[in-house]
Amino acid sequence: MSHSVSQNDQRPRVVVAEDEEAIRDNLTRMLRIEGFDVAAAANGKEALALIREHLPALILSDVMMPEMDGHGLLDAVRDDPLTAAIPFVFLTAKADHGDMRSGMNRGADDYLVKPFQRDELLAAVRARLARRETQSQASQRLQSEAQRLIHFDSLTDLPNRTLLLERVRAASHQAMRSQSRLALIALGLDGLSRVNDSLGHESGDRVLREVADRLFRRVNQAMFVSEYDGVARLAGDQFAVLLEGFGDDAYLESFCADLLAGIAAPYHENGQELFLTACAGAALLGEGADLPEDLMRNADAALSHAKQAGPGTLRFFAAEMNERAVRRLRLHNDLHKALERGELALHYQPQVDIATRRIVGFEALMRWQHAELGFVSPAEFIPVAEESDIIVPIGAWALGEACRQAKAWLDAGLGPLRMAVNLSARQFSTNGLVATVAGALEQSGLPPAALELEITESIAMQGVERTLAILTELKALGLALAMDDFGTGYSSLSYLKRFPLDALKVDQSFVRNITTDAGDAAITRAVVAMAHSFGMIVIAEGVETKDHFEFLAGLGCEDAQGYYFSKPVPAAAAGELLAKGSF
Repeated sequence: MSHSVSQNDQRPRVVVAEDEEAIRDNLTRMLRIEGFDVAAAANGKEALALIREHLPALILSDVMMPEMDGHGLLDAVRDDPLTAAIPFVFLTAKADHGDMRSGMNRGADDYLVKPFQRDELLAAVRARLARRETQSQASQRLQSEAQRLIHFDSLTDLPNRTLLLERVRAASHQAMRSQSRLALIALGLDGLSRVNDSLGHESGDRVLREVADRLFRRVNQAMFVSEYDGVARLAGDQFAVLLEGFGDDAYLESFCADLLAGIAAPYHENGQELFLTACAGAALLGEGADLPEDLMRNADAALSHAKQAGPGTLRFFAAEMNERAVRRLRLHNDLHKALERGELALHYQPQVDIATRRIVGFEALMRWQHAELGFVSPAEFIPVAEESDIIVPIGAWALGEACRQAKAWLDAGLGPLRMAVNLSARQFSTNGLVATVAGALEQSGLPPAALELEITESIAMQGVERTLAILTELKALGLALAMDDFGTGYSSLSYLKRFPLDALKVDQSFVRNITTDAGDAAITRAVVAMAHSFGMIVIAEGVETKDHFEFLAGLGCEDAQGYYFSKPVPAAAAGELLAKGSF
């Protein structure tokens, strides 16, 4: 059965349900004279069929009827989603308030008590239709607003990711039909959090609206303008620009540079001059992206690549970026299983006393032999582990395993020695670090003096007072502390001398060139002198040649490690080196 519209020739349709023929005919004639289209029924069952067929603008129904009474008709109307909102007016000869209350509770909109006057009837009908029209308009406005919220960003009024994907889909069809070029540029802001923190989120919101306006103006002023071009806001500090039908790669690169320059221009907010920078990642349809979703994913990957290179950087998507992203995701997932699968192991690189050439300790270094991917470099998987909490359990495992191995060597008479273990930034930020270290020492039985924990310069400077407190607690356990990669960060000497450190490790980037680069030689010489003035020893990393070794010996550097002596080796091989004793 097909539904007709509720209006016939623009006349509102009314269904009348009345079992008394005279009243029914009178109502029908009266309403038609007033311009209504009327369908009439002698009982509730017939009326329900008419209502479902015509979906009228209004229902007038007697209460007492055969087959189905007015209350039954009302219940059926309200239970059907298609008819539930139709205004329903009862016609009754009973003026009983309890009966009226029952009808109103069921969902009736009004009651007219028979006999009623013509004007009374028409006033009630028009009032209900007017109210329904008002409700319909309000509903349409709400639906329109809901649609807008689904597709547009409420702060900037720009399309959001959902609408952008739809526009990318339409633009990709056009680009393929016309053989034109289509690019998606993802833009990530840098510095917005500083605005929010210093001036408040209201100021940050105004700056975001200004960014949106600048991008919008630049796109509309482009040399090549397409109906598909546009700006979208994808997330808090991330925008996107869709560009179709442009010229060559040089034009696209110049356009992206203009976008970045526009964002970098000063902002005036709250009487202050503010500066933001941004990175951009651009992807092209057809270059590793045949689907709209591919294009968006590739632009995100290019943006991530640009962010790694620093503010103001533009990167174009390349297939190898996507491959790296897929591999990175796999490593992230598989790292959670690596411990239980027994794929992680420690290798040990000897640390040698420069004066005697004897082994005085080892640095424990994590290695991953993936069941399917083979050897995975620490330079690849450690940053992945750092990005999630997985570094905490595998770091705790490495600490416990290193302590256990060092105790085994000591019990075998291969000592004295120190075991150096690196702490990651995430480990250092957890509240349970000191307890974890104390537990590893207790469970292994390793004397605390045989353990040396290494932190990097950048970790130490993340929160100086907290760093000082944690290092003091660790030092109280009786172990040694070293600062790794010294010289690559920005630590203040005034803070450095407050830390209870026993050793500084000169980064291999300086050691590698000490015999050929005067600057690196001067830095290394200064680090050794400074460490000694603070009562610390110096351990040089990356010692690869005899010239390196002799230069460091001349500086008075105490210890060294590097390929000149040995690469990191498994525990069995390290034990053999330790038994040998010296190089």
